[in-house]
Amino acid sequence: MEYKIISGRTVEIRRVLMSVRRQDTLPKRRGLRVKGKTSLKKILANEREAVKNLARLINCNFKQGDMWITLTYSDDRLPESIEDAAQDFAKTLRKLRAMVKKETGRNPIYIASPSQVDPKTGETVRLHYHVLMPAVAYEQIIKLWPQEDVTYRRLDGRGDYTGIARYICSNAIREPGKKRWSSSRGLKQPIYTEPVPVRSGERVYIPRNVSLKEKTELVDSETGMQSLYIRYTKAVMRQ
Repeated sequence: MEYKIISGRTVEIRRVLMSVRRQDTLPKRRGLRVKGKTSLKKILANEREAVKNLARLINCNFKQGDMWITLTYSDDRLPESIEDAAQDFAKTLRKLRAMVKKETGRNPIYIASPSQVDPKTGETVRLHYHVLMPAVAYEQIIKLWPQEDVTYRRLDGRGDYTGIARYICSNAIREPGKKRWSSSRGLKQPIYTEPVPVRSGERVYIPRNVSLKEKTELVDSETGMQSLYIRYTKAVMRQ
């Protein structure tokens, strides 16, 4: 079966083996999940899906000119616990959103993630926060957070921010059963098209004038089943 996932200008195409029967008619599978014995293969698959899920949210809701803000702590401000830091950050975020709403008349959307892991080494580093928001004046941010502990960058116009999602997920605090990020309500969600049957080996249609970001063909070593994943970004429509 083949289906698409559309997130803003980014389109993903997936071809996978999929049952055409209703889920509630499928036989129960027992003994497949054993506490404490999750396979490395499953863990890596979950890691990839976490990145894709976050990338889809970013691609749906943020664009060129929006901000990726990093808030850090100097020695004299470092909270005693993650819980204290969470309360401190939540208070700052509420004030920042109120300032933006007062200026624009709208509640700004956001995606935020507490981070404490070096994405290259996996070692614990000083606690900090990543925040994605629509453009906000730097002068407003430093009214709420010390200037020396604030860095930011503007999103470019590439339309696919999987790289940012990968960085945030690899950098995030990992607590069992909890998402690595939080977000405001009302975010736009990706669109999943209805799966359609395709023949094995059938050519995948990719439109012209798109930017191909990823193309991966996999063969399961145990079953021999093939799967295909493609991600591309559509060009900006000029008016």
